[in-house]
Amino acid sequence: MQLNRFMIRPFVEQGLRTELGDGDTTGGFLAQDHDPVLTGQIYAKADGVVCGLLLSDETIKQIESEATVEHAVADGDAMEPGTILLKIKAHASTFFAVERCAIDWIQQMSGIATKTRRYCDLVAHTGVRVTDTRKGWPINRMLQKYAVRVGGAANHIFSLDNCILVKDNHIKLAGSISKAVEILRARAQHTFKIEVECETFDQVREALDCGVEIIMFDNMDLPEIKEGLKLVDGRAMIEASGGINEDTIVPIAESGVDIVSVGDLTHSVTSVDVSMDVRDIKPSGQRAIERLRAGKSARQDAAG
Repeated sequence: MQLNRFMIRPFVEQGLRTELGDGDTTGGFLAQDHDPVLTGQIYAKADGVVCGLLLSDETIKQIESEATVEHAVADGDAMEPGTILLKIKAHASTFFAVERCAIDWIQQMSGIATKTRRYCDLVAHTGVRVTDTRKGWPINRMLQKYAVRVGGAANHIFSLDNCILVKDNHIKLAGSISKAVEILRARAQHTFKIEVECETFDQVREALDCGVEIIMFDNMDLPEIKEGLKLVDGRAMIEASGGINEDTIVPIAESGVDIVSVGDLTHSVTSVDVSMDVRDIKPSGQRAIERLRAGKSARQDAAG
């Protein structure tokens, strides 16, 4: 999955409409008679994985199309306190107008990418596929899923039109897994695989009898997952899902499942701290960077 300016423009425009309202009543007034061209930068004040640079870039260009934005790093790169992310040349009024939106995109999307990278690193030795879910902000789902990809994981269902996923309420309506699958095979296009969410071994058996391609073990604990894998015996792809976190993902991934879907990648994210400064990095920013670097060095010395 890749982003381009056409895809992200509606998000950026809505963000700026929310931010600016009828106009910037601080920076706009200050720059009304004197609006020089300035240089500045967006820089990191934390460790993490960079994501969202194009949205920040587009935010600046929406306000001033002639502004210069140089990408000093790329999405997916590692950052640490003091890393310069974007170098900017624009009018003072542009810096005032875009600052919050320009850094919010990077902070939030880098938070997702950073958390995702941690999960992927934890289970890299297993070869399991880590995926996201649809948990998060519906309108921003595309951006969240892009950040997951940047962090190294894969995407699950994007929307209801690109996947057949039979869940508990579908089964209740159809009357059984077998009946649901029968209807779906008759009506859906032939290119779709069918995944069934199973909470019990009886449901697993019924799904297998229907010949579905993917079975989701929904909120099963580790012993149940291992028993379910024996039951399936390679006849379908197995996805483990439900309440999986950084403390539980490793043994689940090591059990032999094919996919682990993790809502935590997008629904409980801590943003990565970044800032925008005109001209040089401000003194408080420099102090914060120095403190963070010293703390990181002390932790490394203690661990080593």
